[in-house]
Amino acid sequence: MACRPLALRLHCQVQRRYLWHMSRETAQLLEAFKALPESEKRVFTAEVWRLSMPFDSGPIEDEEIGLAGRTLFVTLDQEEHDTNTR
Repeated sequence: MACRPLALRLHCQVQRRYLWHMSRETAQLLEAFKALPESEKRVFTAEVWRLSMPFDSGPIEDEEIGLAGRTLFVTLDQEEHDTNTR
């Protein structure tokens, strides 16, 4: 396995986990969303949130909480490092 930064490895783990649970159509919609300009992404996201509420995703597994925490820590650490090197 190639040596990759921890933030990238964690991001890939999260992405693979959620893509595995998606239908082909949902994955295509997500790819189309990524191609939108930022202003359109904001409008689209607001509408999806409006249509999705209220939504109960059920209990969060410890593994998901741990992965989210590690990903957040690495991201914040990288942002702090980037700020300090400017």
